[in-house]
Amino acid sequence: MIPIKIDNENIAFRDLHVSKIKADIENSLITKRDSYQDTDFEYETLNWIITYLDDILNAETKKMRVIIRAFNWFIKRKIFIVDLSITEDNTTVEQLKNICRENSIRGFSNKNKNELISLVNANNNLNGKTIDNLKFTTLIYRINLILKDIFIDFYENRWDKIEDYDRYTFVTKHELKTCPYCNMGYILISQKDEKGENGLRPEIDHFFPKTIYPYLAMSFYNLIPSCKVCNHTKSNKNTFEDKLLSPYEIDSTTFKLTYQPKNMNFLQIKKENYNFNSFDIKFKKIDEHSNKYFKLDKLYEQHKDVVLELLIKKTIYTKSYINELKKNFKFTDEEIYRLLFCNYQKSDNLHKRPLSKLIKDITQELGL
Repeated sequence: MIPIKIDNENIAFRDLHVSKIKADIENSLITKRDSYQDTDFEYETLNWIITYLDDILNAETKKMRVIIRAFNWFIKRKIFIVDLSITEDNTTVEQLKNICRENSIRGFSNKNKNELISLVNANNNLNGKTIDNLKFTTLIYRINLILKDIFIDFYENRWDKIEDYDRYTFVTKHELKTCPYCNMGYILISQKDEKGENGLRPEIDHFFPKTIYPYLAMSFYNLIPSCKVCNHTKSNKNTFEDKLLSPYEIDSTTFKLTYQPKNMNFLQIKKENYNFNSFDIKFKKIDEHSNKYFKLDKLYEQHKDVVLELLIKKTIYTKSYINELKKNFKFTDEEIYRLLFCNYQKSDNLHKRPLSKLIKDITQELGL
């Protein structure tokens, strides 16, 4: 909904982030890799992660998509090499559970097991394509258990122990005031006290969920300060497969709000013509994937009071009134805009107040 700008300041912040975390993560990966034989699947996969660790931690969202495809392709090549004892002739539904256990798929929920089992045909036999899919899924879970112990453990348990660079520092340096997904909720910060306690900070969303892509759990552009509602709404949905746009991938034109009159009288600019039932709030432009995730059209429809106030102000704040403000008080256009609409005019500042995108789009449409 609100773009996060990648500029020189943002890039410098990214470089700081990587410099604070890379060595620790790399050492953990090397130690874990060296606990395996160099011909093992785990050794080769961890070595791939180590080789591309700089890219993984630095990559913008578009490049992260490339990394995900490359990692999946690397794993798919391994299904022809790693023996998981899955064959078309002798594997039954019950045996799938044993295969999961035998291949270190510990911690599987029943849902995970059922997803694997669902790959089996209705007659409990496997065909070649299903076997490949099952092997791929099994290998992904197998390596993800290791990657979670490194990347997710760092995010949850080790990041906040870095001197002068914990998660509070991360969200503070972003300087975002509202959630970039919805622009409805504040994401403000109350710093910790002298004892390092009693602080409050917004949640940090993993745009590509860390449960599915644990190797991206500490990637700078995968970490999005957000409100609790949006973070929990996204949850562990597969944003890569769903092609959701990141706040780093949108601009000020990706979303556009408008109002839609319900009768002809609405076109006569009179205060008495305006009430909650006289118009609807609609999106003129919207990313459908974002709308599906966050229900933006339904949520913004509930903010008619804001648009109603703008419609009424249109009848009150005439051009002559605005010219008087300029003449008598020497206000600039931007200062007048802030005074009348309690909002920011420049797109780079829209993150500073809730519903700023809605207010800006409607005021532009009204010619205010």
